[in-house]
Amino acid sequence: MTDGMGMGGFRDLAPLRQASPWAVMRVLLVRLGAFGDIVHTLPLAADLVAAGHAVDWLCEDRWACVLDGSSVIDRIHRLPRKLLRTAPLVQRMTVLRRLVRSLRAEAYDAVIDAQGLAKSAGLAVLAGAGRRIVHAPPRGRELSWLGADCSIRPQAEHVIDQQRDLGLALGLVPQGPWRFPLPPWHDERRWARGWLDAQGLGRPWMLNVGAGWPTKVWPAERLRGFTSACAAAGRPLVLLWGNPAERTIAGELVAHGGTLAPDSSIPQLAGLLSEGSVLVSGDTGPLHLARALGTPAVGLFGPVPLERNGPRGAHWRNFQAPGAAWERRDISKVEMGAISVEQVSAAAAEVARD
Repeated sequence: MTDGMGMGGFRDLAPLRQASPWAVMRVLLVRLGAFGDIVHTLPLAADLVAAGHAVDWLCEDRWACVLDGSSVIDRIHRLPRKLLRTAPLVQRMTVLRRLVRSLRAEAYDAVIDAQGLAKSAGLAVLAGAGRRIVHAPPRGRELSWLGADCSIRPQAEHVIDQQRDLGLALGLVPQGPWRFPLPPWHDERRWARGWLDAQGLGRPWMLNVGAGWPTKVWPAERLRGFTSACAAAGRPLVLLWGNPAERTIAGELVAHGGTLAPDSSIPQLAGLLSEGSVLVSGDTGPLHLARALGTPAVGLFGPVPLERNGPRGAHWRNFQAPGAAWERRDISKVEMGAISVEQVSAAAAEVARD
């Protein structure tokens, strides 16, 4: 994957292993979520395994499917997020004790808190590893660095490079392209190809209509305009969605020429993205998954700088809307509509694959 496209060359990382200045370690990565952040941390895991270390991962159970089957993760510890929020206190404490016992039983040499929040820091401490490695502030927040054996002050601009820099604490110097050892998802790719063939879509363009923050979403008039422009140009367009509200938005766009994507899991979404010609999306999980899969994409950025989160490389283009940095909810403070349909259409046509 020297050109950054695809993930197939890194399903087996054995040829990449290198001599490490440290003894081989059993390392626990703590990155609980979310979707895109899990993807952003995979290159760090690839670096660790390439240096000869063994890597386990602690994440929320709903994101474990992003890692399950990865060639660089030996074991996934699942944090039952919903249960720990809603179950009776006695049940929550029982589940948490069981999780801590399973972490301590592994006798990790080091734990890397790649999240940098109080919750992840607490779990990293409870894991009982010999060394705890964290982000220094301001990347680390909520006093997550207190008591750590090593804190790495962020130097890199991009979030993926910031994560890879955590390997410096184990003597690793990040180098080479980003590597995303995702699961192969063979069945999901076949499912996606079958669904697209049944719709007569070939290798379509794809538009992701939602995002985790309202301020990251392209306005409805832009979504309609882009869908109509694709229809006028005779380009098949699949409308991706992730929750009922987004499904309603995507469903309304069908009248303008798009095809509604089926209800799908994250692995099935990966299958669809793998078969797409190009994805247009805000700064959210599907965009970052597309980058990891090698699918060309156009990223629409607003409250988070594209220099920090944007896909990089010849097959990706990004646009930055003006507005308040890190504003999560007030859409009046981020002008996502400043990114025009014409700009995005031209960029997508430039990077799209046959």
